[in-house]
This record gives sequence, C-alpha cells and structure tokens, in this order.
Amino acid sequence: MVLDKLIPQQKNMSTRVGGLLIIVGETMFLFSLLNFVMITRLQYYSSGDSFIRTIFPDYLFFLAGMFAVAAAGMWVTYVYVFPSKQRFSQEQAIKDNRSPMYDRILEVQEDVVQMREMIENLSDRVDEMAKGKSD
Repeated sequence: MVLDKLIPQQKNMSTRVGGLLIIVGETMFLFSLLNFVMITRLQYYSSGDSFIRTIFPDYLFFLAGMFAVAAAGMWVTYVYVFPSKQRFSQEQAIKDNRSPMYDRILEVQEDVVQMREMIENLSDRVDEMAKGKSD
C-alpha cells in the first residue's frame, strides 16, 4: 500500500530520549512559576498603569491575590474539567471499536464469566459426590 511507504518506520531505541523529554516536560511547570512571578512584578511596577498598585498597596498582597486566582482555577479544573475530559476521552476510545484494549478487556470479561460458571458446576459436582459418599 502507498500509505505504508509514506509513513516512516519507528525505531527500537533506548529509553534515554523519551525519558529526557518526559523529565523536561514534567519540570516545565517550575519555569512557568518563575515566569509567572517575573511577569507579576513587571505588571505591578509598570509605570503606565498604577491601577493594580491602588488595589493592592503591597506587591506581596498582589502576588497572594494572583495565587488565589490560580488556586481557584486549579480547583475548578480538578473538580469539573478533569473528570469531563477523562470521561469524554474514554467514551471516544470505546466508540465504534476504536480501542483494541477495550475489546480485549471485553474478551477477558467473557472468559471470567465462563470460568465462574465452570467453577460453580465443578463445585456442584463435588458437593453431589460428597453427598453420595456420605450416604
């Protein structure tokens, strides 16, 4: 197929490159926090806009206000956005047989049901045999 020739083959590599990217990605929020603090200082001490200094007489109050707004945003995200995104992505994954993992889980579930039925049948036979020997 032509499409197979256009898509490059993935290479079997060590985990160093992927691990480095994951570590950098996971630590980027620290740089975002530093940028946030630096930008708030620029905004607070901006000579063209004294409105913020009127509301917040001290930079630390302003910074605390910004962190309160960020905390409220994180709360809303945790309580409402994450569950909604997770549910949406899970529903999309199982739609129209898109997820081989979900299909496999259904197969395993069917196998477990069959095994339970077999165990119940064997348990019933053992009970019958035990009753037959005691009589």
